[in-house]
Amino acid sequence: MSSAAQVLANQANAQHSTGPTSEEGKARVAENRTTHGLAGSQFRLLSWECPDQFREFAATTRADYNPQTPEEERLVHSIIQHYWLMQRSLTLQDALLYQDNLSDADQKRLSLLMRYQTTNERAYYKAMKELKTIRKQQIGFESQKAKTRLTNAKAEAQEIDTEVHKTVEAPLPGNIRINFSDIQDACAAAIRALAEEMMGKQAA
Repeated sequence: MSSAAQVLANQANAQHSTGPTSEEGKARVAENRTTHGLAGSQFRLLSWECPDQFREFAATTRADYNPQTPEEERLVHSIIQHYWLMQRSLTLQDALLYQDNLSDADQKRLSLLMRYQTTNERAYYKAMKELKTIRKQQIGFESQKAKTRLTNAKAEAQEIDTEVHKTVEAPLPGNIRINFSDIQDACAAAIRALAEEMMGKQAA
């Protein structure tokens, strides 16, 4: 056990510590932080991961979700990365569990990897849920626009139909009225007669 004086001395010395000063020492510390590549805001592949496999997975996932907007693209990008990090965490856990005896440091590392797995799993499903919500809203918006267009088209057709009836059923001299259906039949007969006449001229 350290004495109170030793603890105070160690704390005082720690205040003067600035960490590694050589480039080699700084690089080693940086490598320790990114050994598992699960922390930090920048996603990157590790040396033992296959870039071609990641590109294929990313392309397949993007094709499956087929993002149509920048927001959907962002969510699909998040889905790809968090799923990959989740699988990376499981792979690293398996590597530790295959060992016969785990040291205290390995136990701590295993616990850390499990937390990273849970974090990325939650982020993965959250991105999927957000994407699903956005698409539901978009479908509802498109459906509402379609209903509005249909309603407007029906109203316009009704207005045209009413105007046609008013025109063709207007009283003729002598207050004679002709039904719209009779006019339709007469027009159809006239069109057929004109068509037959034109075909006869072409044949001659």
